[in-house]
Amino acid sequence: MSETSLLDSYLPVYEFSEFHKIRINAPKEHVFEAIKTLPMVELSPLAHLMFAARELPARLAGKDIPPGQSGRPMLESMFEEGFILLEETPGKEIVFGLIGEFWKPDYGIGPQINSPQEFLVCSDPTFAKVAANLSVSETGAGKAALCTTETRIHTADPATRRKFAAYWRIISIGSSLIRILWLRAIKRRAEKAGYANC
Repeated sequence: MSETSLLDSYLPVYEFSEFHKIRINAPKEHVFEAIKTLPMVELSPLAHLMFAARELPARLAGKDIPPGQSGRPMLESMFEEGFILLEETPGKEIVFGLIGEFWKPDYGIGPQINSPQEFLVCSDPTFAKVAANLSVSETGAGKAALCTTETRIHTADPATRRKFAAYWRIISIGSSLIRILWLRAIKRRAEKAGYANC
């Protein structure tokens, strides 16, 4: 977890978090390009199964969930589904966020956040605030790079914290697995691009 992460600007205080990393044998620029362009279709089938499991309560509740477009970049799909781009340092780090009552069957997304400033000032204690990143740094070992992802969740109200904690106990393993599979897919794509440019 980098001391200079942009996450510190958007969610310096948090009660829940997870962090994952992977070493990639490709130049830093190839890794960041893979982060930006990776389509969902390149994720492991297990990741798609985890997404389907997460959507099941909403489907059972009658919520209409449009089918994902597997050929589109994963980040683009996330932004259309409620996440907002908070900040990006080209070639190094991208940070995105979401606010909601995620423990509800229909995801409980809201309030509508349209800018990084709105994310920062939102203080409704009934919602959990999430900020996550994907970051790339050089390892100092040839052309290898280190790709990391960190997710932070802040719940300002004790009642909200208890609700999220119960939800987190159920989904945290799946959440971690999805992020690990996401990093592995980034690694495959970046290393493939690196080999193609040798």
